[in-house]
Amino acid sequence: MADQEPTAVEGKKPAQVVPTHREAAGTESNGRAERAVSEGFTTVTDLPGGLYDHDGHVSVRDRGRRRYHPFAYDFDSTPMSLEDPSAHWEEKVKALHIENRNNAIERLKAEYGERRHAHVIQDTKDLGAKAFSIVSYHNLMHEQARRAFVSGLYFPALVATCALGERILNHLILDLRDHYKASPHYRRVYRSESFDDWRFAVRVLEDWGVLLPDVGMAFMELATLRNRSVHFNPATYSTMREDALSALKTLGRVIQLQFGGFGRQPWFIENTPGAQFIKRTYENVPFVKTYIVPLSGFVGVEYGMDLTQRGWRHLDYHDYGPGDVDDAEYARLYRERDHSKVVTREMVERAAQAAAEAEEAANSVRPEGAGP
Repeated sequence: MADQEPTAVEGKKPAQVVPTHREAAGTESNGRAERAVSEGFTTVTDLPGGLYDHDGHVSVRDRGRRRYHPFAYDFDSTPMSLEDPSAHWEEKVKALHIENRNNAIERLKAEYGERRHAHVIQDTKDLGAKAFSIVSYHNLMHEQARRAFVSGLYFPALVATCALGERILNHLILDLRDHYKASPHYRRVYRSESFDDWRFAVRVLEDWGVLLPDVGMAFMELATLRNRSVHFNPATYSTMREDALSALKTLGRVIQLQFGGFGRQPWFIENTPGAQFIKRTYENVPFVKTYIVPLSGFVGVEYGMDLTQRGWRHLDYHDYGPGDVDDAEYARLYRERDHSKVVTREMVERAAQAAAEAEEAANSVRPEGAGP
């Protein structure tokens, strides 16, 4: 039997990623029977930024049926592909892994050259996968520090990693401090442009409730490496690689815990396999509002994704109707969603074509007595 083409849910209109202004629809579109709606209301397609108009989402009538879905992450699994296949794997799986490993090795040769190739492979494996992280200011510098290590530039990698740890602490305080004006710490941080006392910075962020468990401890582990390496210490000559590797792994732990996407962070709804959605009660938490919501689309459970030249973008229906669902119910609806109703680019294009044809037909109807 040939696959059937996905169709839109009756009563719903697939929304454009960058919608244009339109008149409010006149029917309820929450998957139930349609009913006439006499009053006007706002949907995501009435907002200039649509699914990404974060300031305007409070006004949409189906707000209670939507959650923020972040989809801008940084990750590199190359080190994992360099490991030997396990003996108990099926032959097909082994063959695919070996093919992927050979491809990864060739990419590393092209990137780092062949002179130190054995060291490049070992350093990459020892470094491990890059921490899964939302896209933020730290990603590029983190990548540069890792590349320095793989290139055998261990001291630059060590210093860069320690400097990036301090930079993350500074960003967190400077970006979030205006949310904590009532804090006793505010008078000590509101005028400062930088902070080099890691213990103080960690204490402030912990008191504000910004840092997740174990993140502050990891920062202090990195601070110890920083103080031992940046300030003169003759032992550094003999421990550069070891210290650089330890620093990178510690920083990776900080990033994975605080900025990660699949690490059981408390702001994500549980039991939504394959995707993360921000809990309603966390939408205005300063860290989440500042770093994660801006990377998110405001979607219902039947949203889709479209890969464009600028990256992945969300597709969704214009309106799920009034009402509210709690986070647990949203998770259930997401797990049990009918995949034939998930919005696709084809559905959006068909809806746009149908709207254009309807408008053209309406314009072709002339009032009685009108001239030719």
